[in-house]
Amino acid sequence: MRPDIELPSGTIGLSRSYRYITTFVSIVALIAVVVVIGAWLYTHQPEDQVWQYIQTSGVLRVGMDASYPPFEDVNADGQIVGFDVDLAREIGRRLGLEVSFANIPYDGLYDALLVRQVDVLISALVAAPEFEGKANFSLPYFNAGDYLVVPVDASLEQMADLTGHTLAVEYGSSGDVEARQWERRLSALTIRRYSDPESTLQAVIRGEADAALVDGITARLGVGRYPELALGPNVTNVFFAVAVPEESSLLLEKVNEVIQAIADDGTLSRLVEKWFGL
Repeated sequence: MRPDIELPSGTIGLSRSYRYITTFVSIVALIAVVVVIGAWLYTHQPEDQVWQYIQTSGVLRVGMDASYPPFEDVNADGQIVGFDVDLAREIGRRLGLEVSFANIPYDGLYDALLVRQVDVLISALVAAPEFEGKANFSLPYFNAGDYLVVPVDASLEQMADLTGHTLAVEYGSSGDVEARQWERRLSALTIRRYSDPESTLQAVIRGEADAALVDGITARLGVGRYPELALGPNVTNVFFAVAVPEESSLLLEKVNEVIQAIADDGTLSRLVEKWFGL
């Protein structure tokens, strides 16, 4: 017969306490290891190789399709000029970099960025979701959405003021689509459709329409060309932005800082005035 073994008083309690203590110590040690590893990873993140290369070379390589004036075009001397060219040079100047330009057909722009033929794309590019995975986009620097264009002495300040008025649009354009929606909201809004954007502006000048709804490029160029016209508010938004390689977060940060700065200090407005004549 197995003799009874008498445990010393408190032994069971001590055993349990020991297990609790060792478990707690293990958890604390595990947390400490995780913290150390996390700190190491944070301080040893891979360098932004794109930005590192740009700093080493001292040159910002800009890709654009120079066939879209006034944003980018080739002049009689074979030089690439335009709004985006001046913007790129301003970005380079504020980052302490020289700027070189590569004239690339539109269909090849993102491939050129992917294979590192260029560092950024500045080419009146719309920051659209379908390019996710190919590039990251900066803060917007231009709104090409639809704007109202009105006579300089008009009291029309927004679409809601067009009740009882006539609006000129290009047939089938985004302005036409937007106008159809407002036609359902406003009473007595008359829409006149024309074959091209220039005709919509001429309709306002001739008095056939009280306002025109056209894209932001046509609107700014028209107002710059015709002193009888004034730029009204934007009705829709289509933003142009700088495209940078998807993995280059530091370059994106630098570009955003410059775009914010030139918007704040009026440089961006001066570029619009220079190239659109406002």
